[in-house]
Amino acid sequence: MTASWPPYHWLVSPEIGPVAKNFWRVKFDQHDLEMYERFLRILRLSKDGRTAQEIGRILGMNNVGKFLTGKKMSFLTRLRSESERLGQLESSSHRWLPSRLKPRGTPGVNWVEVPTAPLTFQCIKTLLAGAGTETGKLGTSNLKSFGFRTPEEIVAERTDLFGFLLGAIIGDCGKRPKGSSKFSSRSISLVLSKNKPNSFRFGEFVSLCANASLGLGMHRVRDSPISDQRYGKTECYCWNTAASPLTSWIFNECLGLAEGETTTYSPLRMEWIHAMPDSFKTSLVQGLSESDGWPSPSEDKVRLVSSPNTALFKRLLEDLGSHPKVIHQPPVELLTVPTEEANRLPFFSPRIDSNLYRSMAVLAAARRWPGRVRLSDEIIGKLIELSKTTSNASEVCLRLAETTSVKVSGNTVRKYTRS
Repeated sequence: MTASWPPYHWLVSPEIGPVAKNFWRVKFDQHDLEMYERFLRILRLSKDGRTAQEIGRILGMNNVGKFLTGKKMSFLTRLRSESERLGQLESSSHRWLPSRLKPRGTPGVNWVEVPTAPLTFQCIKTLLAGAGTETGKLGTSNLKSFGFRTPEEIVAERTDLFGFLLGAIIGDCGKRPKGSSKFSSRSISLVLSKNKPNSFRFGEFVSLCANASLGLGMHRVRDSPISDQRYGKTECYCWNTAASPLTSWIFNECLGLAEGETTTYSPLRMEWIHAMPDSFKTSLVQGLSESDGWPSPSEDKVRLVSSPNTALFKRLLEDLGSHPKVIHQPPVELLTVPTEEANRLPFFSPRIDSNLYRSMAVLAAARRWPGRVRLSDEIIGKLIELSKTTSNASEVCLRLAETTSVKVSGNTVRKYTRS
């Protein structure tokens, strides 16, 4: 609440419009305006010397005393009071946003200053610093499993962790709108198959990124049983955040999407990403790749599902010195990058150390057998041996690279193992 209450100074400039412009996409209706006007009438009558009881009889209302002491406020009254408490924004392109909402959409006590597009690296750093990461809730054992020694070390890396979170949100994360409050709010969810070896560590790392960067309180919830509603008929690990206006800010300002659009079908509007530092861009690529990428040993490349953002992701990889190729594979488009290039980036996160990352590293380190040169009897024998354990040529290529540090194409495998 403002230090000066009742705020008689509001009567000098009673308009709420200029105040509302300081808040990110705040919504209010005619009823809210009427309640605010009623409070201004209370102020005018009180300033003229009327008692709370007299004002109540004039306006036909109870609890006038609570309005005059600030114990009771309408939405726009509270918004203006918060505006005075929070003070001036650092930039004319910034807005105030509550990090949490109470029941019925009432803003909580914690507010952050959020930038609006086009975003800059400095304004993202300022936002993350103001988000107030609670290092004590990150979990020391979880930090160490991803190579962090102290909570302070992870806070120092939170801008890159935010980049990874953005990549994961574009990829696997659900971003459901919640309610129709005064501030748009969304939750982040992650549902990952137990049949995939990377799922648990990927989900835990996304959760760590969400909590360390923006303090979103992402946590693991009850596993999901087998369901006919999902493509894969397996049990799944699940993580959720509480609904937060900050997640809506990510959706609208960072991803550039409008209400009703989705990351699956709607192109992102993220031109600002090209001006970010390489470490931030690399982290975003890693979040994307852990969601929608995989090594392809049979062609010695890494693949990434890129539609409907092929042009954006292609330029992003080119920013980082890669030379991606576009593959049209209806109904989607893919980008491919040679494993050596992908490993230099690296395409997958070394902190997660998934089988995707390890397979990429194995392929990148292996020596390609020279073209038009017959394989040695030793390598041919190894190919035949491996082909007896799997009919998947790509899997044979990977196991050959792991056991002999030699890599060949899938066509070569099929040529020498054809029965």
